[in-house]
Amino acid sequence: MCILSGCGSEIFKSGTETEKILKTQTEEIKDHYSYKMKEVWCTNGNKRIYGVLYLPERKGRVPLLIFSHGLSDTHAKGELYATSLAARGIAVYCFDFCGGSDESKSDGKVIDMSVMTEVSDLEAVLNSARKWNAIDKNKIVLAGFSQGGIVTAITAARCEENVAGIILESPAFLIPKEAHDLFETIADIPDEYYYHFLMVGKKYFEDIWDYDVYKEIGNYKKNVLLIHGEQDDSVDIIYSEYASEVYENVEFYRVKGAGHGVVNQMPEETMGYIFDYLHQIDIF
Repeated sequence: MCILSGCGSEIFKSGTETEKILKTQTEEIKDHYSYKMKEVWCTNGNKRIYGVLYLPERKGRVPLLIFSHGLSDTHAKGELYATSLAARGIAVYCFDFCGGSDESKSDGKVIDMSVMTEVSDLEAVLNSARKWNAIDKNKIVLAGFSQGGIVTAITAARCEENVAGIILESPAFLIPKEAHDLFETIADIPDEYYYHFLMVGKKYFEDIWDYDVYKEIGNYKKNVLLIHGEQDDSVDIIYSEYASEVYENVEFYRVKGAGHGVVNQMPEETMGYIFDYLHQIDIF
């Protein structure tokens, strides 16, 4: 179930810095769209999930990109994706994971959050989005940054038939290994632990303890876009290098001079990769 309601400013004109980037990167696309922002609530069981839908003003059903933020982030992390793509006719939904941060507008507590609870949230959002009247359910792409990247990769592997493509930005495939680096046994995991700027619960590490992420993500056989900064000191690029060997169909870009959060650091280069990829999988 989803609840849609209008929020604040609705239509955005061309001429912004984002628009200038788009003109540079994708000269062949001539159409530019105004778009509206709508607050959209989805549900996962008894929890409500808050998000913002950027909806282009164009006829017919439109493609959709669902953006998943990283640990301790919110839906706002996906703003560059949203404004860039909505101006080109692709709807974008950015949402807050339940317990995803202390600033999350969704239900749930950080202490109860894990990669796997976020996979459940994303599956719920995907299932809801497929029912939205404005959306072409055959053209839904998932994109995720950092922890949202590993969540996106797992969800896509489990829901391949409903996912037209995936964009992984600096995906945090290191989380299962870090759990074992931090604790010798599962019994050593404390009830609370300060992990990357956020106080998480025991569930965070328990849910990923015996999980082989690379074994599962390879089940996604469609085209994958993988982008990682070469100077990422939060998630070493080696984890994406290994993922690029696991996927059967992948475009892997190592971005020189970029750290964690490569799309916002190098917008012209990385949005160019994203536009090209969406063309290749027939989303545009």
